[in-house]
Amino acid sequence: MDVVETIKRQIDPVEFIGRVTALQKSGCSFKGLCPFHTEKTPSFYVFPDRGTWRCFGTCGEGGDIFTFVQKRENTDFRGALRALAAEAGVELVAEDPRKRSHTERLAATMSAAVEYFQRCLREPGGAEAIHYLTEKRGLEMRTIETWRLGWAPDEWRGLRDFLRNRGYEDRDMIGAGLLVEGENGREPYDRFRGRAIIPIANERGEFVAMGGRGLHGEEPKYLNSPQTELFDKGRTLFGLNIAASSIRESGTAVVVEGYMDVLGPWQAGFTNVVAAMGTSLTENHAALLRRYARRIVLAMDPDAAGLAAAERAGGLFVGMESPERMAQAARTADAMVNTTQVEIRVAPLPGGQDPDEIAREDPEGWRSAIENAATYPEFLLKRIMAAEPVESPMQARATVDKLRPVLLAVSDPVERAMYVQRVARHLGISEDAILERLRAGMIARPAAGRPHREAQAPLLPEDVLLALLIKHPGLRQYFRNYPQSLFSGALEREIFARWLNDEDFAAQPADDDPVVARARMLEKKRLPPLTDAEARQAAQEKVREILRDRIILHQAARAEELADAERTLGANRVAELSMAAWRGGMPIEEDRILAETVIEELQLGLSIHRREGPGAV
Repeated sequence: MDVVETIKRQIDPVEFIGRVTALQKSGCSFKGLCPFHTEKTPSFYVFPDRGTWRCFGTCGEGGDIFTFVQKRENTDFRGALRALAAEAGVELVAEDPRKRSHTERLAATMSAAVEYFQRCLREPGGAEAIHYLTEKRGLEMRTIETWRLGWAPDEWRGLRDFLRNRGYEDRDMIGAGLLVEGENGREPYDRFRGRAIIPIANERGEFVAMGGRGLHGEEPKYLNSPQTELFDKGRTLFGLNIAASSIRESGTAVVVEGYMDVLGPWQAGFTNVVAAMGTSLTENHAALLRRYARRIVLAMDPDAAGLAAAERAGGLFVGMESPERMAQAARTADAMVNTTQVEIRVAPLPGGQDPDEIAREDPEGWRSAIENAATYPEFLLKRIMAAEPVESPMQARATVDKLRPVLLAVSDPVERAMYVQRVARHLGISEDAILERLRAGMIARPAAGRPHREAQAPLLPEDVLLALLIKHPGLRQYFRNYPQSLFSGALEREIFARWLNDEDFAAQPADDDPVVARARMLEKKRLPPLTDAEARQAAQEKVREILRDRIILHQAARAEELADAERTLGANRVAELSMAAWRGGMPIEEDRILAETVIEELQLGLSIHRREGPGAV
């Protein structure tokens, strides 16, 4: 038995999780208020027989005690392992001493190199670097000292000689990326020469790499350490060690592109800024940021490359690669849950200035740009709509298809309704047409001689409900009296009707039957393993979500119509007409339509507070 399983056997998940949120027994499980989002009705369940937990509410989080600690404590698996091992009284086996010793030697070598570069900056030979940092980049000495900036003299072996005199070996200097191995038997030499030095630390504050800025037009402008045992560029965010506490306190992390884009805002008092060091943000960067921040603002350079970088970076947090590839990306229910973990915003910076310039020269402008940053879907929608012509129905349809994954990734129904409205106005088509298109294209006709392959899309609440029903035929007794109109699409209504008639979709040929093909696709969707009782609870939540979503979308579509009527006729007149219609006396057809609209909205608004449908689960 491995250490993870040992810990799971030692810790009672109900007792452990119950310290965070009060749990009450509910059948074979325990329920309470979800600790990861605000709610008034318990939707958080712990299943002691499986050692798992899941929220069937807004956030949709779930897992075992390890994922619970990871999310609760903003830590990684190693951190959760250490915490739970201490809780369970399980001793962890230390890593291999030889490996640890080697890593420690590299870290010590890197730390000594930082000391050397700092010393060189303070000496007469560092005057040019001081002038560059203070006069050209506007940095104060306190900033230079805090961030341990330095100077690498234009010498081939200055650092090597310094470290060798301290007892460090060439192999460790090479291993840390500080030396370059000589060719043809020549001695190794310093990698960084004649450059201002910016030390790079990991999130724990341990120096792992260097960034060197040329002062005389050298290429490359910035020379970075190579990948080493200490340093992985795709896993390291510059400045996180200093920004971590501020990010946790504010809940917001601002992501920029380069070193100076971090130093400038920090000097101006904006201490929650980190950088991806000129490279594209990676999945590992995104995972690291999720541990610290609830809100991430992408403040990339305001040129075309910077905006494209923001587009790619934001996509990492919501499971999208790019607008061009989103439609082909396989998206599961679990991937959609990730969209609720953090709020992603994009701040295109004004005036063509870089982050360090704006923050130092116009602090209020920087503050405003970050506070008023657009949501990621809003940013994407604007970029796509600005780039796509809409001079024909075919072009409008293509634009909607490109926007489709963006709209589907928006989990909040109010926000989604707002974006649908904007797209409809831009394209000059109805919102209903867009909503119908969101559901279209989910089944691709197979080419001759090729097996059918689904063009997958995120699961909508209706899809999740149907998948639950298909996987749990025992739920039929609870859904016998539900109307087919619970589902908005004709295909989905037919699936529901056939399911109620005890059809086994798996036993039917799907070649010429889109209903069966769609049902089989839903059956293959990965959902959490649930008992029938848990599935019934999850189905109930999805019914509520479907109705709320439908009501909100409908209300959003009619809100402008009613507002125009009130502006034209006055709120009192609209109320009088509605009361008259309620009583059955309406002589004018136009007034009757308006009044009935008001009544319909009132009824819809009330319905959300009632049990959903006859024979509610």
